Amino acid sequence: MNPHALLDVAALRLSGFLYRDRKLFARSVDAPPLVDVAAEAEATVDDVAVAGRHDIAVDTPVGTFDAAYMPWQWLGPEYPTVVYHHGSSEQPFDFGRFSSNTFRRLFVATNAEVPANVVAIRTPFHGGPREDYVDAMSDLANFVGMVASSTALMEAIRAGATDRTDGPVILSGTSLGGFAATLHRAVYGTADRYVPLLAGAAFGELFVSSVYRHVAAESALARPSLLRNVLDYDAEFRAVERDDCSPLLARYDRIVEYDVQRPSYAGMELAVVDKGHLTGALATDLLRRHLLDSLPDARPD
Repeated sequence: MNPHALLDVAALRLSGFLYRDRKLFARSVDAPPLVDVAAEAEATVDDVAVAGRHDIAVDTPVGTFDAAYMPWQWLGPEYPTVVYHHGSSEQPFDFGRFSSNTFRRLFVATNAEVPANVVAIRTPFHGGPREDYVDAMSDLANFVGMVASSTALMEAIRAGATDRTDGPVILSGTSLGGFAATLHRAVYGTADRYVPLLAGAAFGELFVSSVYRHVAAESALARPSLLRNVLDYDAEFRAVERDDCSPLLARYDRIVEYDVQRPSYAGMELAVVDKGHLTGALATDLLRRHLLDSLPDARPD
């Protein structure tokens, strides 16, 4: 087995062993389709150019969820705006020396210039102890509400940035965050560009066919059609005909599997890196270069 793929497999099997009594969706798989919940979710934000962490509550058909956003860099109204969503289990606002999250690696802990306004998102259940997140994910409805909340928050920030600037708005994210970006495209489709990293639109397949199934409860795995019906939105994503998406997948990814997710991007210019999911998420220079190369040419002279 390819070493990149082997690392994905080993990590997920270990996680499945460690959380054997608290696996995903063990408590309940009762949830409406993610695409429907995202369409009805409502978020309101303040001025997206005001620095600092902004905590908000997002109302959804499956409950109210606490999320947050942080304008990290604001260069001015003539620049593009990047709205970035972190990966699963990350603490995106932890900028400590020993912290490890994709937002810090891509934007904070680098001397590379990012010629854009940058706003970071923190999805629900990612502001406290990991144990709280693991417990919440025992209910599929909480997972659906979490992702739908992030998608609604992306839309609220997108609208705020459009009112505040003349430049285009780009929605991006890695892994979980990339799925939130593609879901936004399927539900709202209002951003100028989408840059999903290590993500696709066949979300349910992660829990049905990939090595991620090792962290899902057997009771949920016994109902693969339900998981697909609730979490997949690849049909809605493919129905969007605009040339507005610059995806990146990893060839040896055993979580967001290349051959499974690639069909969602048919007809698009798909970037492929020779990594797995975990090694791809750590390939900071490759991810940053792809994101920066995907920015519309709307920078001032």
